[in-house]
Amino acid sequence: MKELWEQATLVYNLPLTIGLILFCLYWVVSSIGIFDFDTDVDIDIDLDVDADADLDLNGGIFSSIMNFVNAAEVPIMLVLTVLNAAMWAISLTMNEQWNPNESLGLAAVFFFINFIISVLITKFITKPIAPLFNSIKKDVEAAEPLVGQVGKVKSRIIDHNYGQIIVDRKNTSPALLNCKLSETDKALVRGEEVIVIKFEKNSKRYIVRSLTAQQEKLTATQALTEQQEQQEQQTQATNLTTE
Repeated sequence: MKELWEQATLVYNLPLTIGLILFCLYWVVSSIGIFDFDTDVDIDIDLDVDADADLDLNGGIFSSIMNFVNAAEVPIMLVLTVLNAAMWAISLTMNEQWNPNESLGLAAVFFFINFIISVLITKFITKPIAPLFNSIKKDVEAAEPLVGQVGKVKSRIIDHNYGQIIVDRKNTSPALLNCKLSETDKALVRGEEVIVIKFEKNSKRYIVRSLTAQQEKLTATQALTEQQEQQEQQTQATNLTTE
């Protein structure tokens, strides 16, 4: 046990050890109902680590990795917990067996190898349970449709590639949605209000747009319609006068 603790607290294993402790605390607290199981990547490690750590990284590599490990279908906290646990176990094993001199350079090489292996393990573990969460989401959506509902940005930021919002509902618990902005909107930050426009099957994400922008669009459309009606009335009045 002492050897395990010593290995776990070495500088190259310590971040994974701390992460594992935080995830364990999260699940313990979640089990007694303080946190919602469906919480997003936002482990706000308030524990404020902002675990969405920009989950999308502007829609780059990290977003692709999250999609690969089924994060679009399985709660992100569960995915990150499995990934962290796998990396922690493999890191301890590899460094204990093949890095007796505690070389930081060798540990760095092991880290990248470890990450690749752990991503594959996480995908293997989460894939069988993805259909379960999909069926739950479908049941929830059938019970109370989400398109057309207003929600608030939950992730640190939401752009044209990725983000998360939370939608309050009358008949059940709030829904946490993976989504992205419509192409015409600018990036939004946590707390801003959005409206759900549609569900995009290819990306498995909801398309949302700024509620303010949507209201401005509706106002502009209404004003244009009224202007056109006034022009038509003026034209009709002119025609009558001419006759």
